[in-house]
Amino acid sequence: MTKSNTLKASAPQRSAHDALVHVTAEITRLLEQGVMPWRAPWDRNRALAATPGLPLRCNGQPYRGANVPLLWAAQIARGHAKRTWLTYRQALELGGQVRKGEKACPVVYYGQAMAKHGSGDTADTSGGNDEARRYRFLKLFHVFNVEQIDNLPTGFGAEIAPKTPPQSMLNAWIARSGAKVRVGGAMAYYSPATDTIHMPALEAFVSAEQETATRLHELVHFTGHPSRLDRLQNYASDRRARSREELTAEIGSAMLGAMIGLPPDHLEDHAAYCASWLNVIRDEPRAFFSAGAKAQAAIDWLIAKAGSPKKPASIFRAFRAWRRRPRG
Repeated sequence: MTKSNTLKASAPQRSAHDALVHVTAEITRLLEQGVMPWRAPWDRNRALAATPGLPLRCNGQPYRGANVPLLWAAQIARGHAKRTWLTYRQALELGGQVRKGEKACPVVYYGQAMAKHGSGDTADTSGGNDEARRYRFLKLFHVFNVEQIDNLPTGFGAEIAPKTPPQSMLNAWIARSGAKVRVGGAMAYYSPATDTIHMPALEAFVSAEQETATRLHELVHFTGHPSRLDRLQNYASDRRARSREELTAEIGSAMLGAMIGLPPDHLEDHAAYCASWLNVIRDEPRAFFSAGAKAQAAIDWLIAKAGSPKKPASIFRAFRAWRRRPRG
């Protein structure tokens, strides 16, 4: 990182600008080295020693959006096998103590608030319109990996790796999302014109995990159709728009892969992609945050439509039937 906080930095700045500077600098540094942190961990030996899955908060809930690849990058760069992160205060509340000299990792809190009367936080606060008075903000705060903390309660931070569901269950989940998948040919791509995902045969891939990862990548593109999240404007004609969308699909597929327990070394780096994403992030400081947020929105859309990729369809159908039950 360009500037790391130690325990002596008791009052770090927490503005949205600082969040952008910290995260953009870290992602830029990694891309300059040819490393894609959303394909983390990238060292096989370290990867297999770590518990695969999404980074976890103190309460066991996964982090979301751009924080996921940011914490993956920190986990591997610092050699942590665990993926649970705590603030300094949370560690103290649990009776733990961050070891002297340990460096924190900056993460971002996405929030909403109501503008105070007369403030300049929003352009229109008249008429009592709550939506008009609501604004979004970013805050930067710092977390430590559980391996940097002593005296935590016994068993705290115990992690269970997600178990990869059988291919038939994943295929059923993709079908429930409404995606049409056509197998054949030599290229993997999503066609907005026909609203179809095209995939080579399984035998064309180095491994089943790579085939699944590629299918998830194209599934994230599928969510960008105008009838869904409408994210593909100018994709075919604007190189910069294409780079933004590919960054979104990369992050989204990596997060989906972590959710279902794919081995963390199932993807390969491509220098050309690194270069194009690096140009976008350098020119647009918010590009990485935006891609992370859009990737998270794509995952949320898929789960709302098809349920969890790790649960059988019968459970999802029963849950939806329960939600539609007559009330009163």
